[in-house]
Amino acid sequence: MLPALIVGALTAWYLGLRAGIIAAVLTAAALLIAMFVPIPGITLTIYALVVAWSAAVYFLGAKITQRTTGPGWLTGVTGQATSWARKLMKKS
Repeated sequence: MLPALIVGALTAWYLGLRAGIIAAVLTAAALLIAMFVPIPGITLTIYALVVAWSAAVYFLGAKITQRTTGPGWLTGVTGQATSWARKLMKKS
């Protein structure tokens, strides 16, 4: 279950606590399924997906975080309206 904790912590760091908890629970469930379902190669596939997800979050997490925490459309609209109001006040 250590991979589930690692995936959860890494995901929570970059994408938020809710996403981290969901990722940890899904990883733990997938690992439990892989332990008890006798399908050849499923364990290796699950671990490969865990490693791929962890690598993707690690390498792309900073870019995703910048996009989600940047100024929203409301901030941009408010700034533009303030700019127009100042221009109109200067002309009067």
